[in-house]
Amino acid sequence: MITRLYIKDFILIKELELGLKEGFTSITGETGAGKSILVGAIGLILGNRADTTTIREGAKKAIIEADCDLNGVLGIEQLFEENDLDFEPICRLRRELTVAGKSRAFINDTPVNTTVMKLIGERLADIHSQHHNMLIGEAHYQMSILDTLGGNESLLEEYLGAYNAYQKAAKELEKERKRIEEQAKEQEFISFQLEQLDQANLRSGELTQLEERQSMAQHTSEIADALNMLISFADSDMEIPGVVQQIHTTTRLLSHAAEHYSQVEELYERLSSLELELSDMIREAGGLLDTIEIDPSELAQIEERIDLLQGLLFKFKLSDSDDLIKLRDEYRKTLDNITNSDVYLKELEKELTKKQDVAKALAKRLTESRTKVAKELLPPLHALMKELGIAGATFKVDLQPLDKLTESGADAVQFLFATNKQTKLQPIREIASGGEISRFMLALKTILAEHSVLPTVIFDEIDTGVSGEVAEKLGGVMKRLGRNIQVLSITHLPQIAALSAHQLVVSKEEEESGFFTTIREVSGEERVREMANMLTGAEMTEAALANARALLARNK
Repeated sequence: MITRLYIKDFILIKELELGLKEGFTSITGETGAGKSILVGAIGLILGNRADTTTIREGAKKAIIEADCDLNGVLGIEQLFEENDLDFEPICRLRRELTVAGKSRAFINDTPVNTTVMKLIGERLADIHSQHHNMLIGEAHYQMSILDTLGGNESLLEEYLGAYNAYQKAAKELEKERKRIEEQAKEQEFISFQLEQLDQANLRSGELTQLEERQSMAQHTSEIADALNMLISFADSDMEIPGVVQQIHTTTRLLSHAAEHYSQVEELYERLSSLELELSDMIREAGGLLDTIEIDPSELAQIEERIDLLQGLLFKFKLSDSDDLIKLRDEYRKTLDNITNSDVYLKELEKELTKKQDVAKALAKRLTESRTKVAKELLPPLHALMKELGIAGATFKVDLQPLDKLTESGADAVQFLFATNKQTKLQPIREIASGGEISRFMLALKTILAEHSVLPTVIFDEIDTGVSGEVAEKLGGVMKRLGRNIQVLSITHLPQIAALSAHQLVVSKEEEESGFFTTIREVSGEERVREMANMLTGAEMTEAALANARALLARNK
């Protein structure tokens, strides 16, 4: 439960520290005094979206802080652990809003994102506003009620994972079908292109080798002259010794000189190496000379082959013969895929069926839970409706199977309502009045609160459209609910306020800088005067005070 609330520079509140107690607390005050500001502040510390326009005019930052007693809150300690938060039985939640547009959230002074704060907040309190009265006609809200009462949170999470996997597999299958269809349309064209590439008998690096061979053939004379010049180094006669002979003679002389002068040794070794290297080069040149002769018919074949490859490169807009090989292999793979597409698609269909079966099985469990809840909900709900003055009304949950899976399962839900037993059941939003909706929602929220063991429930003017005896019955249900949990209710009805164990009064004060809102707890004679004011709304009289005392005494 919420034990303390601190608000600073939020809308019309300058600074406020308020202690909240166990049981049923009513929040009263004149229209426009700012009763809903309190609910808005609590909503922020429960993780609701922030709006910087709520910062009090002239202030730089708004602060909302709440202390909560977590003793007895189911699963809360595990939730703290899952989000790497230190658990303490008394927890402090804080939100800060700045005029710069920044919103910060803290749990026990540890910064958290609003998603985590909302997860924690959902375990601590539920705020019911008039907006929820409108939501009761929405199918998704009706389904969420059944799932809450059925405790389907983990099952829903498991189902959604299976449903998403099924949807992903279905999209993948459809994508592959379309791809194969497109490829099948091009099968004849691809086969023709592949036939051309296959007939070319492509080899890796072939074009480069052929172009080198062609270039050599076109420059045979130049190459031969160069090789012959190198080979001529070995030529020698009696009058003019050749280069090799001269190096050989010099090497012998250096060898003898090195015997007498050691510093010549290095020159001798270097020239000896040169002699050996030159001899090897001359031999290799002789061998190469034998290879450069190309038959004219061979050259014609080379040029024809080059023309073929370059023609293919031009046709397919590629730059290298190895790219032609890659393209050929891709065409082969595509045709193989088309040929084997039936097998591949059957595998995908089999996988899709598996995922669908898993999702269907989980959807069936959801349906079973919802069906059970729909039946079990009726007796306590009808009993509460009777207690709240709509005894003749009839309620039914119409749960129908769908022929396909959706994000929420395989069910369609509709809450049906009839104002009396003689009228036909119709969708609740089409038939119920505002007052009936308010009472129905209180009955439903009472059952939800008792089921989920939420420590705090907040009603923001749930009494809209009711008065008199009916209002007293609404207050009675809240009072009974307050025996087990903390109930806060904004109300303008004295019949409801009189039934509360505690009463907070919201007032609007004026000072030079403008209006501001204050909230205080009233008791004793001050509460009597507040109740009298709610009863008469006019000048305070002894009769009004007596009526207020009687109303409070009757409802103790």
